[in-house]
Amino acid sequence: MRLASRPIVSCLAVVLVGSVSLLANHKGPPAEVTGGFREDTCNSCHDTYALNEGRRQSLGDVVITGFPASYQPGESYPIKLEVTHVKDRDLWGFELATRFKDGSQAGHLKSVDGNSQILSEKGIEYIQHTADGTFSNVFTFTWTAPDAAMGEVSVHAAANAANADADTTGDYIYSTALT
Repeated sequence: MRLASRPIVSCLAVVLVGSVSLLANHKGPPAEVTGGFREDTCNSCHDTYALNEGRRQSLGDVVITGFPASYQPGESYPIKLEVTHVKDRDLWGFELATRFKDGSQAGHLKSVDGNSQILSEKGIEYIQHTADGTFSNVFTFTWTAPDAAMGEVSVHAAANAANADADTTGDYIYSTALT
């Protein structure tokens, strides 16, 4: 009986390790792919279509709402990012950062659910999708304005409307910027 159970245990271990490895590739993009401040977008890997090709074909876009025209220092604002390209798409993702004109961090980003997470790279906060978040084309989070009024804030975001083929081909990448 012991000899027969060893192959089963070994097979289960391989399946579990393989499943964890598969999920690790869908946790979100690397930091610094918002398209702002000389960063690439997701289009550097997902390059079947030109950046914003879906917008040109009227398939969809990335739309951000909730950032105020002028902010109150220390105030928190609910933000919504929506990837409107849903026809023939099964998964979605995004990355967004908020910075001052000099490229430094502007305010703070906060995830409000399991669909987004924060990465920090070189003093900049990037909010992006999680593995669970890829099943929704709408992402909500909070931006807290800087403690003091320090000038204009630039918001840069890139988003992916993916075909879910577990490859970087066939996906539409969108980018946008707000001030």
